[in-house]
Amino acid sequence: MRYRGLSSLENKLHLFICFSSKDEAVANGIVEFLEAEDLKCWISTRDVSPGQNYQETIVQALELAKGLVFLFSESSSASGEIKKELSLAGGLNIPVFPVRLSPIQPGGALRYELSTRQWIDLFPDAETAMHRLAETIHSVLEKSRAQSDTAAQGAGVPPTTNTADVAAALAASPSAQKRTRRPRAPIVAPDSEEFEAIRALLARHIGPIAKVLVQKAATEAKTPEAFCEQLAARVSSPSERAAFVQTVRARLASKK
Repeated sequence: MRYRGLSSLENKLHLFICFSSKDEAVANGIVEFLEAEDLKCWISTRDVSPGQNYQETIVQALELAKGLVFLFSESSSASGEIKKELSLAGGLNIPVFPVRLSPIQPGGALRYELSTRQWIDLFPDAETAMHRLAETIHSVLEKSRAQSDTAAQGAGVPPTTNTADVAAALAASPSAQKRTRRPRAPIVAPDSEEFEAIRALLARHIGPIAKVLVQKAATEAKTPEAFCEQLAARVSSPSERAAFVQTVRARLASKK
């Protein structure tokens, strides 16, 4: 799946992804998962165009965000820019959804920022954690919209949406249409030896989110070669990527 880039910051329904550059592979995987769940994201590595002022664009994206997904790791906890983004989000009253990538505790300024927030651990079960994250975000955004509509009605302003409109939009969305189709057999079964071997291999490069991405690729890819390519895109080093593809192909061939 290719990321659906935002055409403009004027679309005021996106999640700001706050992460360290060292966690970029995990961040991209989370963006892909959330956007498949109809949660549009804004991530700097994709949505800051060449020539744009980076700092100004970050501020604009935060000002227009409906929520911030913070990837909490050893790398992000040491980043001064991350602390600035979280502080700005707090000043704008943007809901923050912390996702802990490894079993570490926040310290210093982050400890203060996260003291009243419940984070979601991406380990030991990344798949369950990702679904919980999506459900939590949907719940918070729906509650916020309901409160806004109630306030608008009190002021004599018609609500922006109603239940029928939301239901119709969801039914017509590409993701809803996909769910009605008969799913094809996955390239590798989730409980198979091959699946676990490929998951472990990819996890060496991107961590626990590998399970979610392997399962997703196994379902989406139409051919074993497409499956290999979709996963290989997560491996940054060309030499390691080639070795990864070779190993995955061998694994897929062995199950025939």
